[in-house]
Amino acid sequence: MSETANGLPTKQRIMSRRTFLRLGCGTLLSGVVASVLGPVYATEVEPRWLEVIRLSILLPGLPEALDGFTIVQLSDFHLGPHVSSEDLRRSVEVTNTLGADLVVLTGDFVYRSAGYSTPCARELASLRSRYGLYGVLGNHDVWTDPDKVASNLTKAGIVVLRNGRHPLEVKGVRLWLLGIEDTGYTGFLGSSFGDFRAMWQEAAAGLVRLLTGIPNGESRLLLVHNPDFTEMLPEGRIDLALCGHTHGGQVRLPFIGPPV
Repeated sequence: MSETANGLPTKQRIMSRRTFLRLGCGTLLSGVVASVLGPVYATEVEPRWLEVIRLSILLPGLPEALDGFTIVQLSDFHLGPHVSSEDLRRSVEVTNTLGADLVVLTGDFVYRSAGYSTPCARELASLRSRYGLYGVLGNHDVWTDPDKVASNLTKAGIVVLRNGRHPLEVKGVRLWLLGIEDTGYTGFLGSSFGDFRAMWQEAAAGLVRLLTGIPNGESRLLLVHNPDFTEMLPEGRIDLALCGHTHGGQVRLPFIGPPV
């Protein structure tokens, strides 16, 4: 058994991004690189690519009590044939070293089968944060059996916001968590944003309903899997939106559209 750079044990060697790029640079024909290394990247590199990115976000009007509030976001595990429970366990272990105030999970817990939500939830049950665990479902979750996925996550102690909201009391102020469930429509194969907007119209109306009754001045954090939905937000009524889906830049291919 070897150890990763952060000291966490793993049973298999994980190819680094640098190693992958070095292999690619050593190949002269770009077509060969794409056809040979592309599948290697998709199955051996990205699923095990674990990286912590720290961002400081300045939000106008944020209450002083929330200054320095830390959120860890995890997304797009796709537990299944290419991502194992061990891979997910590494993410949980690293997350727990960060001492987060809040952990949010922005969808695509499983790949192709809701059955994977059982081992997924078992690993995620070990997550820790001061103010709890909250999540929303992504397109891959709703393409399987969203009720089963949500049920297993709930049993693991995760509050699944299925077009719902939850107020957090933090040092005497409220932080509202709002969650919109993915519709399952991604805009794949180059359809226009007008088509996306039409398929997500009910979700947008649902968000407006969730915002009803929240007092002015209380912070609102939106969780939604697909970032395209942020183009449909009511102006000035969401302080921060956290999304998944794009896999760190795997966004849209020419003539094809978004591949996820």
